[in-house]
Amino acid sequence: MLSTKDKIYQSALELFASQGIQLTSTAQISKKAGVASGTLFVHFKSKQELIDTIYISIKKNAFSDLIKNMPDDSSIELQFKEASRNIIEYFLNNYHEFVFLGLVNIDPMVSEEAKAIGFKNFEKSMTDMKIFCKEGYYRDIDFDLLMQINWSTMETIIKNLKLRNLNKPSESELKLIWDIMKKSS
Repeated sequence: MLSTKDKIYQSALELFASQGIQLTSTAQISKKAGVASGTLFVHFKSKQELIDTIYISIKKNAFSDLIKNMPDDSSIELQFKEASRNIIEYFLNNYHEFVFLGLVNIDPMVSEEAKAIGFKNFEKSMTDMKIFCKEGYYRDIDFDLLMQINWSTMETIIKNLKLRNLNKPSESELKLIWDIMKKSS
């Protein structure tokens, strides 16, 4: 059974994903959660705090420990594909979170403080990827551009798999992501 705070969180996430963040009122969230209007503010000081809490939670759950249980001597390609698989499967299983991240990328409603906290969950992976880039494993283009291209490709794969009611990426989809990243021979 969900706690009141979790009901509010889940209700907000579902409403944000279905009708947008700005169009969702705290009254709608309270109603969907089945709580009195003021109860939302007992658990979250403001709509902004609720948005930030959702954002930080997604970043923590989706992007920390991307290559869990992967042997240290695994190839860069295998590590990259495993991380990509984990991200894709996470968002297929938590699609409202995927939609929410897309919304906050279009309309930046997340505070700078929350963004900084969210980045900390992805910092180790980014540091590793920058090292692999410097070591020549990835294409020799601007690193931030490469990461945007990588994420856009994963977004497209996630949307396509969701449309086809599939819950795992194929090896060919993971190879496509790797082929975009890897340095040409």
